[in-house]
Amino acid sequence: MQESAPRATATLERNAARRALFATSSFTGADMPQRCGDDCYSYYFVFRAFAPLLARWGVVNETANDRFLLDDALIRARSEYARAAHLSFLPPHYLHLSSAGPNVAFPFWEFPDIPHDPAAADRRDNWVDVCQKLSLILTACEFTRDAFVRAGVTTPIRVVPVPIRSDYFQLPAWRPERRISLDCPCYVLPPTPDAVQELPRRSLRDRARGLYRNRLRPWLPAAVHRCLAASSRVMVAAEEPPAPERFPLPYRETRGVELSGIVYSTIFNPFDFRKNWQDLLAAFLRALGDKEDATLVLKLALSKTMAREGLYNLFCHYRRLGIKHRAKVVVISSYLSDEELLQLTQASAYYLNASLAEGACLPLQDFLAAGRPGVAPAHTAMSEYIDEQLAFVLDSKQEPTHWPWDAQRRPTTSWNRVRRNSLEEQLKTSYEVARRDEKRYRAMAACGRERMNALGSVENVWPKLNDALSLL
Repeated sequence: MQESAPRATATLERNAARRALFATSSFTGADMPQRCGDDCYSYYFVFRAFAPLLARWGVVNETANDRFLLDDALIRARSEYARAAHLSFLPPHYLHLSSAGPNVAFPFWEFPDIPHDPAAADRRDNWVDVCQKLSLILTACEFTRDAFVRAGVTTPIRVVPVPIRSDYFQLPAWRPERRISLDCPCYVLPPTPDAVQELPRRSLRDRARGLYRNRLRPWLPAAVHRCLAASSRVMVAAEEPPAPERFPLPYRETRGVELSGIVYSTIFNPFDFRKNWQDLLAAFLRALGDKEDATLVLKLALSKTMAREGLYNLFCHYRRLGIKHRAKVVVISSYLSDEELLQLTQASAYYLNASLAEGACLPLQDFLAAGRPGVAPAHTAMSEYIDEQLAFVLDSKQEPTHWPWDAQRRPTTSWNRVRRNSLEEQLKTSYEVARRDEKRYRAMAACGRERMNALGSVENVWPKLNDALSLL
């Protein structure tokens, strides 16, 4: 006989009061606007999405990612709670294991293999060793779980999708006549004459520093970079943020933009080479550049210290393309609040993704939940929810690649290269559907909402999370 709803709620609250979780992530909520785009920044957003459900299971405490602080917190929790555990929202090579209680990790991973070198001195190259010491692993998708299983990880693994905020399911359907104003700093391309500014010539020293930071530094271990920085202050930029004049921007920032017509939105870190944003921008301009009612919104996930360099690289690529266009490209590098992201979603007709590998693509899931179909490939984690019923699927082919931190670029795994002609063709098709085939667009939008509800609605995620944590 089932418990009544009030009695079940009381039981849940009573159990939660006797359990505690000490959660670690890349940073705390107060740092989010300044740290967005930093290494592992997206893990905090995952923790924030889970926080309300974790609070159903037990008392949640945000804790610094420090082994000694964790041990102290878990030891003190023994006198107050029946059960206490450490839950880490970090990649395995960053998490610290507590010896005073069970450790749970929620890693994201976008490759079919995981680093496993038993002789490696760097924890980044031996995830299996770290994962074998955990009590439980949670993953957002089956793709990531299968990669860990294939590598020989025997720790219990449970798939628990990231909850999608209910606000996205409640957004009204997209309408082509709707106009929405975003009151945020942005750059609009093609620029008006008064938005173009003359660029100073960069010195040889600054060009050398820029070449190092953009092409070489991302692949070097931190120890090698520190050694180079100590021996050559001319060629190697120190860790402090670059001075603004090193990255002169050719366009002036404007305040606010009105979004109307057929808007494609995408959110990415331009320093993440998986995101393939160069092909994405070029394909949009070639496919829809002559359409005045088409807009591409590039929302850059960047911290304040990275913003200028990221914009500089993007504008340099845009200028190199040299494609004249009447379609609008809007570039936003500033932090957007939850409400502003909802406004962007409401203004959009589609979410655009041309990534080479994804461990989930949470923004795409949010837009699908809002009834905005995708233009995206069906590979890696996206293969579990992307198909022709809710997206214009991009063709891709598997190719070898390396771990993101491998300076030698050894082909240790693979990703999926999106075919450029497929990207252009699907952009053209999606544009025509939005303009002329309302029935098909509505059917895709409804399918997206329905599938995301089954995958990531709060009430469908909660039983999976509760069952997984019950293993503790």
